[in-house]
Amino acid sequence: MNAGRGPTLRSRRPGRGYPEPPTSGELALERPAGVRLVVGLSHDVDHLGLREHVVDRFLLAAAFNALRQNVGRRFRPLRAVDQLWGLGLALFGHDRWDTIDALREHELATGVRSTWFFAMRPGLGIRYAREAAAPAIRRLADDGFEIGLHGQSHDDAAELAGEFRDLRDILGRPVHGLRMHYLRLTRGVLDGMQAAQAHYDSTVMDREHLDPATHPLPAPRRMRGRLLEIPLHVMDSTLFSVTGLGLAEDDAVDYVHRLAQRAVELERALVINLHPNYFSRQTPEIARWYRRVLDVLTSRSDTLVTDLAGLARLYCDPR
Repeated sequence: MNAGRGPTLRSRRPGRGYPEPPTSGELALERPAGVRLVVGLSHDVDHLGLREHVVDRFLLAAAFNALRQNVGRRFRPLRAVDQLWGLGLALFGHDRWDTIDALREHELATGVRSTWFFAMRPGLGIRYAREAAAPAIRRLADDGFEIGLHGQSHDDAAELAGEFRDLRDILGRPVHGLRMHYLRLTRGVLDGMQAAQAHYDSTVMDREHLDPATHPLPAPRRMRGRLLEIPLHVMDSTLFSVTGLGLAEDDAVDYVHRLAQRAVELERALVINLHPNYFSRQTPEIARWYRRVLDVLTSRSDTLVTDLAGLARLYCDPR
């Protein structure tokens, strides 16, 4: 399958838009000298591991999705068996989704820094407590990675501001970035960001116009004064899931390559998100896809790979 062909490039998930009109048009990207492509990397931490879900129904849903992905969408029975085996292993202490340190070490070795969004509240598939995430958060911060909030309280500004405070208490410094879980961006989120004095959000994602030949690659805009909205362009689940594009590994690599070419043509940055739990034996094609994408991006002398805070600094406001 060619990643550039027509109707397959339409996700069945709805797009996510702005909750109110932006206060600016799309901002211009100020690329450093010699740089043609700028890429912002991010990770939404929905799970610290599989074992945290032993007491809920998540593992059953994961087993169903393994069958749907590998038997219903593409006939890969051995892959389905391996994924089911991985779910079973979690019950006995071998957790394939315990991948944060492996991903951190891979990015350190590759020479890149990314933004990691951690949740401070459980809900909608997130089960870990903030106390359980604190050691990983501190290790990442000590290694120079930006830590942002993976927000839950989309309809309660005070609660969202409390999530920011909890993460700030773990880090010992202010938290500037946000991505809402399930991409739920509302006016209440903007209220909470203002209360927490956050600088940017990266929740908006266009899931309707996905063809890399015509992708609009929306650029950041200002929301409510100086709040910056940095749109997300590439999500691992959108590329690989049966509810998304359902691409194979090679097609997903080609998709990012073509979208990067379009970013150069439009003089815009490209924002990529990988869920850390997919950097695992449980989903080897996604792990390989990310490694291959990083290898290509970091081999280019004309490419800057940065976290979202670094990306935010490259956009100028024309006002």
